[in-house]
Amino acid sequence: MAPKDVMTNCHAKSILNAMNALRKSSTLCDVTLRVEQKDFAAHRIVLAACSDYFCAMFTSELSEKDKPYVDIQGLTASTMEILLDFVYTETVHVTVENVQELLPAACLLQLKGVKQACCEFLESQLDPSNCLGIRDFAETHNCVDLMQAAEVFSQKHFPEVVQHEEFILLNREEVEKLIKCDEIQVDSEEPVFEAVINWVKHSKKEREDSLPELLQYVRMPLLTPRYITDVIDTE
Repeated sequence: MAPKDVMTNCHAKSILNAMNALRKSSTLCDVTLRVEQKDFAAHRIVLAACSDYFCAMFTSELSEKDKPYVDIQGLTASTMEILLDFVYTETVHVTVENVQELLPAACLLQLKGVKQACCEFLESQLDPSNCLGIRDFAETHNCVDLMQAAEVFSQKHFPEVVQHEEFILLNREEVEKLIKCDEIQVDSEEPVFEAVINWVKHSKKEREDSLPELLQYVRMPLLTPRYITDVIDTE
């Protein structure tokens, strides 16, 4: 009978469980991460295997390479605890309360699994009241798929999106980008016109000069200067 390689499904999980138990008992740990004056014992090899950030830190000539303590800036101790749990268990608990801290921290430490989990969670939370903010958040952290999903959602639900504060607080360039998009789904141009008028009215003194530029993207007949003035002046 020819020899045969046998693969098991439990080996990797068993190793993770064992290493996590060692971490929790501070056994064989060779580095301590210090975040907000709280210490987290860990194993360099585990961190380096899971994160390009830590791999570069521990394998290059950076000053942290051989230090027993490493200060981590830019995240909270509670977030570090969640990220370390992921490194050692491959599980991350994403919530509405922690996602805005968790995603930037995952990007900082280059933990791709956490970043993906956060993006999937935020996509599941898309709503007319938050899709513009999620789009900007995704763009800031280079989450391309999430950014595209939020853009498509805002286009599909345009009449509802423009009723919320996120739209009213956009700057002129962002309003223009949204209303001139050919993919926005509206039954007529009236919701687009009303959105522009409401945006201008919110801060009339600062925004009124932007009105002619924005209205060039609204394909409505009878948009005479007098009509527009009357609408703007109506409270």
